[in-house]
Amino acid sequence: MITLYSYPTPNGHKASIMLEEVGLPYEVIRVELMQGDNLKPEFLEISPLGKIPAMIDPDTDGAPRRVFGSGAILEYLAEKSGRFLPCEGCARTEVWNWLAFGVSDVGPTSVDMFRFSVRAPEKLPYAIELFKSELHRCYQALETQLGRTEYLVDGDYTIADISVYPFVAIAGQTSPALFERYPHLKRWHDLVGARPAVQRGMAVPE
Repeated sequence: MITLYSYPTPNGHKASIMLEEVGLPYEVIRVELMQGDNLKPEFLEISPLGKIPAMIDPDTDGAPRRVFGSGAILEYLAEKSGRFLPCEGCARTEVWNWLAFGVSDVGPTSVDMFRFSVRAPEKLPYAIELFKSELHRCYQALETQLGRTEYLVDGDYTIADISVYPFVAIAGQTSPALFERYPHLKRWHDLVGARPAVQRGMAVPE
């Protein structure tokens, strides 16, 4: 059984959504970030930078395998299950493009926006406006793409959608007016969010 080390954040939800989608048995160990569980030596052996999500897959040829980082977990589980990652070259490359977009652009920009606008003891207008602008650039790129395609890559739901959805979902909850500005993004958000596996994955860990 796979062991998922996680916490209820958008990055953590990517891994639990994917595990629910592929139907592999797993157990969850909640890593209490505020208590420093992620910096303990035993967790750093699994995730060297102390970030969630991370997982151990014992069902491999040889020693149990560690996988850390949401992008690596999505791709690993897609390869393992043979689902949500096309085999055909162009479509596969396009999934990697949007997977990286979710991991490298939407995710970090969303996190930095939260840090500077909510958690920072001193609110710096320059930083807040910078990340707000960058975040809307991300949303506009998604809006443009989703105006052309049902999912991020043509008509197929893939790990690219999973890599982006949790951050868009939480943005929609905290700023409902977001979807008034980006109607194609809302259509996609509602489509992905209606999937039972996505709903289960978004509730993990409790």
